[in-house]
Amino acid sequence: MKSNVNINVTNMKNHFLYNINENKEYNKKTTSEKYITKIKKYDFISINEISISDEIKKTSYYSNNYILVDEYDFIDIGELTQKSIKKIQIDTAKDKYLIFKYKRYKLISFYDFLFNSRINKRPFKSCFFYIIESFSYILKSLIQINNIGICYFNLSPENIVFNLDCGEKPQIQNLILSLQLSKISEEYMTDIIKNTNDYSYKPLEIHVLFYLIENEINTVSYSLIEEITSVFVKNLTILRFFSDEYKESYKFKCVGSLKKYINQSKSLVILDILDILKSNNTLDIYSLSALYIDIFGDLLQRFSLKPNFITKLILELSKNIHPEHSKRGNFKTLLENYEKLFNDQQDWSFVNN
Repeated sequence: MKSNVNINVTNMKNHFLYNINENKEYNKKTTSEKYITKIKKYDFISINEISISDEIKKTSYYSNNYILVDEYDFIDIGELTQKSIKKIQIDTAKDKYLIFKYKRYKLISFYDFLFNSRINKRPFKSCFFYIIESFSYILKSLIQINNIGICYFNLSPENIVFNLDCGEKPQIQNLILSLQLSKISEEYMTDIIKNTNDYSYKPLEIHVLFYLIENEINTVSYSLIEEITSVFVKNLTILRFFSDEYKESYKFKCVGSLKKYINQSKSLVILDILDILKSNNTLDIYSLSALYIDIFGDLLQRFSLKPNFITKLILELSKNIHPEHSKRGNFKTLLENYEKLFNDQQDWSFVNN
């Protein structure tokens, strides 16, 4: 059936910002200052980042896993010169502003640390095991915050950095769009969606939420479901690692998972999706699995095609990208299965092939 739904897809090009080759090294220590200071408008985003940071600070060893707002306060506008006000383009007559302080570390971007030999000066085999270690480390970091009712929601290579001051461990940064599950409401998610511009590693239900929030749609039709599914599947880059048969099956499952919404009102569909987000948080496990299918899938081109740790791990991760949220796995099972795969793999010679 050809779709005839007239919907706004202006921002859809931003849904899949796939840019694996971007190399950027930043936040080098060029000063003795303890903090990096940023000025931010006092709005939903800044309040959400503060709230998320404060909650994560209640966990153990949080500084090893996340880059959080360390201190914050309102700006005393009287202390700013007109030159500085103009430079940072703040409207002192209309808006309030906060000054955020983040601890200063020497950080290297995700892909630079793992793949840029000019920077890391490591042989491929060493980089390979750093990639595996980064997966388990980020997995445990996501488990930690999920256990306190926080969904990171913003997982991408751009939001993972390696901290050279903390044992070259990966850390999650940019928690401005993270979700406190206890606060989820239509208003809360509308603010999140309207400030989100990268949907590359977000599951189907979030794309549906985007369409419904961004467009004047009264009732969900079959044509709308086809439209959403078509854009979602077409731009889902990880499907390039699977067979044509798998792709067709995946598209069929996408449509099937949304059929329950046919002829339902926009408000009821949004309410159902919000209930899913609050009660069955599989957003982060989808994002983590999709991201590392992308990474490990590319790595397979270096190895022999015979079954190995990577091929088995990709199969394990593929369970968590199911369009139907209830059919994805959970973090506990993923961690257990990952550790079993790793411990059972005795022969790592395929890395040298």
